[in-house]
Amino acid sequence: MNTTKDHTCHRLTLDAAPADMHVLGTIRTQLTQFTHAIGLPEETVTNVSLATYEALANVVEHAYPPGQAGTFDLLAEALADDGVLTVAIVDHGAWKPPPDTSRSRRGRGLPLMRACSDDFEISSLTGGGTEIRLRWNFGSATWLPDR
Repeated sequence: MNTTKDHTCHRLTLDAAPADMHVLGTIRTQLTQFTHAIGLPEETVTNVSLATYEALANVVEHAYPPGQAGTFDLLAEALADDGVLTVAIVDHGAWKPPPDTSRSRRGRGLPLMRACSDDFEISSLTGGGTEIRLRWNFGSATWLPDR
């Protein structure tokens, strides 16, 4: 994990994180600490945590075939000048087609991400991989002083 900060921007960067359900709790904790550190309101922190966790779970479940190890990158960037937090998750796999969810309780991840964020998009990347981008408009936050 790499966290950087300047006067107008905070970043949390995770490169080549394993696409494994066992690491998602730790990443969720890091992201929650990051959003608290930049002073986002609790409701926004909860929405960021929930939507991002769902996006990461989708990467683990859909980006790589069963038994194939994979990775993803995460960049959370809060721009004070714009009042926007963006969380981008990029995998390096090839998403499998979604299963028929008409008879199950599955298939609620994308609507959840939409409902918990101000803006949401999924893009296929040239050369393989998928990017999930989530955004929240926070107006202004309480930026921590340099330590």
